[in-house]
Amino acid sequence: MKRSIIGCLLAIPMLSMGQSNYQKGYVLNNSKDTLKGYVDYKPKISSQNSITFKSNLDAQPQTFSAQTAKGYGFETGHSFESYTVRISKGTTKTEALKVGLDTSTRGATVFLRVLQTGPNVTIYSYTDDIKEHFYVRGSSSTQPYELMRARYIEANNSNKIITTDRYKGQLLFEMRAYNTGTAFYDGDFEDMAYSESDMVRIGAIINRMKERQARKSSRYFVGAGVGAGTVKYTGQHALANSGAVSTASYMPSINVGIDLAAKTLSERVNYRAELSLFLGKDEKITNGQYIHSFDHMTLYLAPKILYNVYNTQQLKAYLGLGGGLSYSSYSNSKAGKVVSVPLNEDDFTAENISLSATALSYNLNAGLVFKKVELNVMYVPPYKVSEYASFNILTGIMHAGIKYRFD
Repeated sequence: MKRSIIGCLLAIPMLSMGQSNYQKGYVLNNSKDTLKGYVDYKPKISSQNSITFKSNLDAQPQTFSAQTAKGYGFETGHSFESYTVRISKGTTKTEALKVGLDTSTRGATVFLRVLQTGPNVTIYSYTDDIKEHFYVRGSSSTQPYELMRARYIEANNSNKIITTDRYKGQLLFEMRAYNTGTAFYDGDFEDMAYSESDMVRIGAIINRMKERQARKSSRYFVGAGVGAGTVKYTGQHALANSGAVSTASYMPSINVGIDLAAKTLSERVNYRAELSLFLGKDEKITNGQYIHSFDHMTLYLAPKILYNVYNTQQLKAYLGLGGGLSYSSYSNSKAGKVVSVPLNEDDFTAENISLSATALSYNLNAGLVFKKVELNVMYVPPYKVSEYASFNILTGIMHAGIKYRFD
């Protein structure tokens, strides 16, 4: 079972790579005509050098490459432009570094993603199987050039790694070339990272624009709902036979959490960490004279993978799978047998039943998202909350709720 669950968790992200994900957008063909319709957007693993376009969702797809289109974009605001550029071949991964500076490049016509554009410069990114590259193009130039960062092992000292950050000087040159007049000094480049956020920030300064905030890769949420809990016995116990009846207990809940998502809203996969508090009242199972009932307060921590099976800006529908770690405290526990005594009140013979404070489980999820409001259901199949050799006690949860997402 555990292997199956792990296999499902690993398989969900792969679905996003193989399925179509058409989003409203456009293609600019080589005749500079703008074709409006839908573009198939894939999660960012590496930059795409060809894309699929439909004039409407029922139309036959057309394929455009970086050689047959000037660019494309999405209604979400992300756009790509086609250029023939030089691409550095030297890796920056520590485990793959070579001795000496690698200055080799290759030429290719590719789609560059536009990160920041304005009256003075445009900043681009491109990702291949070696690394992420950044490019800049001044308004007086027709071609972008790569902002260079290199790492290599020193020739005479195999334990020393040299890093060259030419991109800082290249961007400083562009800033001075356009005489932006901003209070931005050479020393400010020292801490600038070779990252998308810093490239957007410097591009905005050179363009004298308010810095454009990249889409957040994470969001927080809060929520509330109601769950139904049941208790079940298995093994050698009077409450484990077919005559046992489990009464559902309805319990209020509150939850908080964080979603870790890709940088664009058109990504289909979200990684969620959620903490819920359930207050269960009178969870009960009976069988003739036998009874077991208890109240509980349960903290339930659940890491999940959610996959958007339907994905638009206005409405998203998802399915998900997750694991669960629960911590429970119990009260008002009553377990045992009711013994009828003639002419007297019934006597109760108590049985000492202990329930585990911590337990592991898994959960199945589904939901609808209307912009910032999410309606969701979660099913936790019965999981073991006891440590007895001859029988087991299991409890499960069916939960429905509403969440507010702070995008």
